[in-house]
Amino acid sequence: MGATRSVAAGESAVRMWAFRLAPGADLKPELATFVGAGGLKAAFIAACVGSLARARLRLPSLAGDPAPVLTLHEPMEIVSLAGTLSPEGPHLHIALARRDGACIGGHVLDGCIVHTTAELVLGELTDLAFRRAADAATGYRELAVDRRELSATPNDVSA
Repeated sequence: MGATRSVAAGESAVRMWAFRLAPGADLKPELATFVGAGGLKAAFIAACVGSLARARLRLPSLAGDPAPVLTLHEPMEIVSLAGTLSPEGPHLHIALARRDGACIGGHVLDGCIVHTTAELVLGELTDLAFRRAADAATGYRELAVDRRELSATPNDVSA
C-alpha cells in the first residue's frame, strides 16, 4: 500500500522570530495569537526552552477510542516542543520532565500554563502556506502544504 503525502515542491526562504512568554501565559493560545497577528501562513517551532506550572495533554489512543486527556499541576521543564502553526491553528507536541526526571509528552491542549518562562524561536516558510484538510484515514484535519501566491507578502510581527 502506497502512502500519500502533501508536499509543495521547491525551496522556501525562512524568517525567524525569538520571544519569551512570561509566567501565567497559556502556551497554545499565545502561539495562535502570535501567528494570527503577524499573518504567518507556514510557521514552525524551531526551539523552545522553559517550564510549565500546569500541562494539559491529549494522549495517544486506539483508532475510534476517545483520546484521554492528562492534566498535571506541578512544575515541569519543557524538554522539547515541536509543531506546525497555520492560520487555522497550531499542531503542537511537547515533552516535559517532571521533578524526578521522568518524562511525559503528548499533544498540547489549551491550559499549558508557563511557570517561569517559555523562550521560543519560531520560523516561517515564506514561500509556502499551511492549511488543515480532513483526512478520512485518521479522522483528523491533517497538514496540507501549498505554494504561496507570489503577490502575498509577509506581515511584520512584533512580539
